[in-house]
Amino acid sequence: MENTHNFPKTDRISVITASILVSYALLPFVQISSRQVAFTIFGILISLNFNIFSLISIITAALAAAGTDWMLREHPNIGDNSTVPHLILPALTAGAIGIPLGFLTVSLTWWIILGLGSLLVLSVLVGEYISLDKQNQYFPIALMVLSAISFSLFLIIVIAVRAANLRLYLTAAILPIVYAFFSLRVLQLRFGGSWPVKWTAVIALVIAQFTIGLYYWPLSPVRFGLLLLGPAYALIGIASSLEESPDFSDIYLEPLLMLGIIWLLAIFIG
Repeated sequence: MENTHNFPKTDRISVITASILVSYALLPFVQISSRQVAFTIFGILISLNFNIFSLISIITAALAAAGTDWMLREHPNIGDNSTVPHLILPALTAGAIGIPLGFLTVSLTWWIILGLGSLLVLSVLVGEYISLDKQNQYFPIALMVLSAISFSLFLIIVIAVRAANLRLYLTAAILPIVYAFFSLRVLQLRFGGSWPVKWTAVIALVIAQFTIGLYYWPLSPVRFGLLLLGPAYALIGIASSLEESPDFSDIYLEPLLMLGIIWLLAIFIG
């Protein structure tokens, strides 16, 4: 079958990216005090702190999801296909930009991170558009880019959650759920369209166990993030390999090798 090379229309992708960029760029000029919301569940007091960055992260995530749906509707291969799988990464990417921005004071670094975040959003949008057509000659590149961004964002979120010193029940609830969304999308791309709900549930449960086991260790946020990223990457690799090849070396060699490399980085970098 002949390869295609469909790309999103520049006007639509520009509007989406610009909307997200402007939403965050206005933050230094908006001063709203943070508010704390407290409630109890089964006798456990849960206290959440909401600020302008939290609000904008939610808004930009919704903008990214709606914008991605609008962009994909003009794809020649969309047909009756659902756009829902393609909305996960753009929404998470746009929302995750607010995490490092919320920890930093407005400076040159703040604006650099905003610019890099905008490039990430642009890359995800283009990648999701290309992933609609497996005959697109850039499909393998799109798959690699979307996977790499997924793992990078998961690492950023884990580091941010660790740095925020959240209590165990919040950390153990937030990280597996966030990772489940990333895992669902990455595995769905690798499996070729089917929803890997069972694999996602198993992998998220294992990540929850790692999260609980590492929580009380005296680890820096970066080291904690890398120690979780290792099994997060390896488990998705093993799941993909089990579906594609029964050969032992094909299943475990690459995931376990990457697990070792990431954990070595945690030792020497974290």
